[in-house]
Amino acid sequence: MKKFNLVTAIIILSMSSLVLADVKLPAILGSNMVLQQDTDVTLWGWAEPGEKITVNPDWRSASSVAADEQGRWRIALRTLRADKPHTLTIQGNNTIELKNILFGEVWLCSGQSNMEMPMNGFDNNQPVYGGPEDIASSANKSIRLFAVQHVTAEKPVDDVVGSWVECSPETVGNFSAVGYYFGRKINAETGYPVGLINSSWGGTFAEAWTRIDFIKYDDNLSPILDQYNARFQGWQKACVEAEKEQKPKPERYGGIRPQDEPATLYNGMIAPITNLTIKGAIWYQGENNAGASYLYRDIFPTMIKNWRCDFKNFDMPFYFVQLASYTAHNPGAEIKPYRGQPRGNGWAELREAQFMTNSLKNTGMAVTIDIGETNNIHPGNKKDVGERLAFWALARDYDKAIDYSGPLYAGCKVEGERIRIFFNYAEKGLMFKDGTPRGFAIAGADKQFVWAEAQIDGSTVLVFSDQIKEPVAVRYAWDIDPENSLYNNAKLPASPFRTDDWNGVTFGAK
Repeated sequence: MKKFNLVTAIIILSMSSLVLADVKLPAILGSNMVLQQDTDVTLWGWAEPGEKITVNPDWRSASSVAADEQGRWRIALRTLRADKPHTLTIQGNNTIELKNILFGEVWLCSGQSNMEMPMNGFDNNQPVYGGPEDIASSANKSIRLFAVQHVTAEKPVDDVVGSWVECSPETVGNFSAVGYYFGRKINAETGYPVGLINSSWGGTFAEAWTRIDFIKYDDNLSPILDQYNARFQGWQKACVEAEKEQKPKPERYGGIRPQDEPATLYNGMIAPITNLTIKGAIWYQGENNAGASYLYRDIFPTMIKNWRCDFKNFDMPFYFVQLASYTAHNPGAEIKPYRGQPRGNGWAELREAQFMTNSLKNTGMAVTIDIGETNNIHPGNKKDVGERLAFWALARDYDKAIDYSGPLYAGCKVEGERIRIFFNYAEKGLMFKDGTPRGFAIAGADKQFVWAEAQIDGSTVLVFSDQIKEPVAVRYAWDIDPENSLYNNAKLPASPFRTDDWNGVTFGAK
């Protein structure tokens, strides 16, 4: 009996060593994937320490590398311009063959529910306009999809859960609608294959998508951690008291979910894919941060810089959606407060924070103030959203001669009883939808705004009111669900703006 046990143990140990020696790849590297074209990409994985790994692509000669002391390995590989499907073999003590690989453009799609909202809508109650028809016609072997499974983590993890699939009616229905419409437009206009990675989670905060070091060592952002730590310590104390009194433990952190905590989504859903070479990122998020919109002026650009740093591309294109119109306090559409602040009142200021972030190099903002839905925080028109994001990429990254932005506020000048507003992206002229100016307000030094008249003068707008003889400030579409009317002649909407810098309703909120 003892002899049998010894033999069995030897066999088991031998099998274990073979398992440990197997070469393993991260999920983001697999059959059907798109690799960024005509550049150096990184392949990586795990193996037995010291194990020789040979990478043999069908378009280049093979190259080898040895796994380090932790069993990690990586190797650089040059890709070609987009052409045909390829095969790639990785060999160590075992062999992995990746098939049907394309070279093309790889884009990361991230954010909260309006990015996550799939082509088939949420529970069929909030459908995507055109969704069923576009799903039915979605078969396209040049578009590949990868959906990252929801994961939170206290520290960065090595891998995600997901797999690459070809775009088809069977696969696109549960994929990000904004991401799909963006990728479809890029593919149609460039002819390049497109790989789309959807790493999004509804109802989440920008700080959850940001590496902890970028928050911890920023004096403007570190109070976020202080607040979470204080709530955590309070929760721990309440748990001890509950145990003493033999009562149920209170709700975790007073109701804070794991996906609400700083860095947890970065750790679980972004960090594991940062070795991948990507073209850029698109982003639709902000609703959850609207109760502390001034803070978003810091956390959002910090998150962008964080991603660019970790993807090792400091000029990485990053295009984002400015929040659409929506009335938060309509029946059936109530939004819970954010850190004690009513979120709905900060939406105009959140859009301003997004506008300010647009000044970062290689960023672009898709304005959607005209396509929101008063009673629906998840507006169904995701086609225009995805395509407006694509306009920025097509113009900036693919040299397409197209109009890609609506008018963006560039400055003002007081001219007697009127204020002249200057815009970027208005060189070809401006227009009011239906010919009627709406959404303009003007104020004097008393900061009391009244509705105003507006008149287009070339690429500028003159704003005035008989009630204000000495104007000092103008606001346009400055509300959560504002009236709006201003477009450029490319029929792209103007971003909401204000000429003043008076403290808003979320000033000081952390």
